[in-house]
Amino acid sequence: MKNLKFKNVTIYIIGANGEIFEYHKNNEYKNQDKEDIIDIFKLEPLHMANILGDISNTKSFNSYSWNAPYTFDGVACEDIYDGVALVNIHLGGDVRGNYSEPYICEEPSALFSQHTFLDIELTNGEIYSMSCDNSEAYFNTETFDPYYIDFDKNVTPEQLEELKEKNEI
Repeated sequence: MKNLKFKNVTIYIIGANGEIFEYHKNNEYKNQDKEDIIDIFKLEPLHMANILGDISNTKSFNSYSWNAPYTFDGVACEDIYDGVALVNIHLGGDVRGNYSEPYICEEPSALFSQHTFLDIELTNGEIYSMSCDNSEAYFNTETFDPYYIDFDKNVTPEQLEELKEKNEI
């Protein structure tokens, strides 16, 4: 236990088609550029509006409302598992503005769930994992903040106990 430290702390997000992408690693956000977000959610530029011809019963949304890791503004079918969404990507700053051009999302459920999980690797090679129980990428940890880790400090007995208790492997 002496000299045991955090080695890697990574938060992942599940995008379209169940693919996994880094969202935050070792105190730095990842995949924050518009092109990264397009890739994560497999968005296609809206060139032809006829793809929207079958959309009925649509409902507008803004993912800022539920503090999701990525913010979109758009419309989607009421049944998010059956249909497409038309979205704009928030590009930073005040959420009342600064959005991209429109994109088609053929897997709107990925936009709405934005499921995240956390992997923690210690210097002794042990790995601990936990899922996020919300769509906010907020992990309910009491002894450390996964978004800011001091990699120079030793892991405390309380931190190790919490990692063992919350480990989902």
